[in-house]
Amino acid sequence: MGYKKTKVKKTIIIIFIVLVVLFVALLAVIPFMVMPMLLGQRYEQEQYNSLDYGIPSEHITLTTDDSLDIAAWRTRADDTKGTVIILSGIQNPSVTAFFGYAKMLADNGWDSLLIEMRARSKSEGDEIGFGMTEWLDVKAGVDFLSNDAGVKDLPIVTMGTSMGGGTVIIAAGELPEVDAVISISAFSSCSDLFVDNMTMFGMPKAIGVLDVPFINMYTGFHFGFDSLKYSPINGIAKLGRRPILMMHSTEDTQAPYAEFEKLLGEANKNNIDVSTFVREGDEHFICYERYFDDPTQDLEFSQAILDFLTKKVPNPR
Repeated sequence: MGYKKTKVKKTIIIIFIVLVVLFVALLAVIPFMVMPMLLGQRYEQEQYNSLDYGIPSEHITLTTDDSLDIAAWRTRADDTKGTVIILSGIQNPSVTAFFGYAKMLADNGWDSLLIEMRARSKSEGDEIGFGMTEWLDVKAGVDFLSNDAGVKDLPIVTMGTSMGGGTVIIAAGELPEVDAVISISAFSSCSDLFVDNMTMFGMPKAIGVLDVPFINMYTGFHFGFDSLKYSPINGIAKLGRRPILMMHSTEDTQAPYAEFEKLLGEANKNNIDVSTFVREGDEHFICYERYFDDPTQDLEFSQAILDFLTKKVPNPR
C-alpha cells in the first residue's frame, strides 16, 4: 500500500515538473513567435508634398552614427525661435504627413526638421527597433542642427507620435542638446507595450508579466543587451530640469493608457517638469483625424502644443 502511494506521489511530481517545463517553454517561445511581426520589418509609405500643406521644404539626408542615410525635410519660420524635430510612428503615416504640423509651427515662429526614421520609405535600414535604434536617427538630426551656425544656439525640441513619441523621450535622455520634449501616445518600454497589448487581446496579464524576461532575452540577443537600457521609461528619468509635454487618449488601442500612467509615474517620481494633455476616447494621434492636415483647427490640441512651446521652452532672444 505504501509503495503504491509513493509511486502515485512520484507520478504527480513528474507530471507537475513536465507541466512547469512546458509552461516555461511556452513563455520562451511566445516572443520568438510574436516579436518578428513587430521587429524585423521595413515599411514603404505614401509620401506627401509640403507645398500641398502651404509650406516649402528642403529635402536633406542625415547620416547616423551607425552609418545609415536617413531622409529628412526642413521647413523654416521667419525669425525662428528654434527647431522642432518631428517623428511619426511604426508604420503609417510617413513623417511627410506631418507637414501640416510644420506649417502650424512655422506660423508660430518655429523651424521643423521632419525625420523619416530608419527602415521607412526613403531612409535606409532593414528593420524597426522600437526606439532602441531610432534614437540615433534623432541624434543625427540634433548633430545637423548643432553644426548649423544659424540655429545652433537656439532651442531644439523633439516631438513624436506613437513609437516616435517613445523615441523622442529616449533621445532626449541621451542627448543634453534637446531642450524640451513633446511626446504623443508613447509607450513606456518594449516589454511593457507587449504585455499591455497581449492583455488587451485576452492573454492573462500574469502570463504577460512572467514573459517579460523572455521578451528582454529575445530583444537582447536581437539588438544587443546594451540596447535594453534605451527605453522611454529610462529616458524620462534622465530629463532633469528639461520640460516634457505628454499627450495620450484614455481608450488608446495601440499604446494603452497604462503606458502613459507608467511614464507619468516615473516622471513624477523623478520630479520632472511634466505637462499633460489627456483626450477621451481612442484617439491615438490625439489630434482629431478630420483636422490632421491642419491641426490648428483642433484648437485644444494645437493650443496645448503652442502653449507648451511658449511657456516651457527657453528662448535665448
